[in-house]
Amino acid sequence: MQKFRNNIEGGLCIRQVEDFILETEKRYFVIDGKSFAPLPDKEIPEIVEECAKRINSKFFSVDVIERQDGCKRVVEIGDGQVSDLVGWTAERFASLWAEYI
Repeated sequence: MQKFRNNIEGGLCIRQVEDFILETEKRYFVIDGKSFAPLPDKEIPEIVEECAKRINSKFFSVDVIERQDGCKRVVEIGDGQVSDLVGWTAERFASLWAEYI
């Protein structure tokens, strides 16, 4: 960031090449510390629950992917303004708000 923009605007980004299984990427949402999966009965990975505990934000998304060795990794945490629901139906996304409220 410093090289291309002359300063670091905030945050930290560390990248390492890992052997991901591309078709395993899943998106979860967190509202006020409560995690939601694309399906109501779908298990939520511990790594998502840990994000829900540590990140002080009312609403955000957590994208998780699995490596070839089975380890789950967070590949992105967003502010919830996602471009795609990635495995969510519009109905399920709306229902999580009903669950929350």
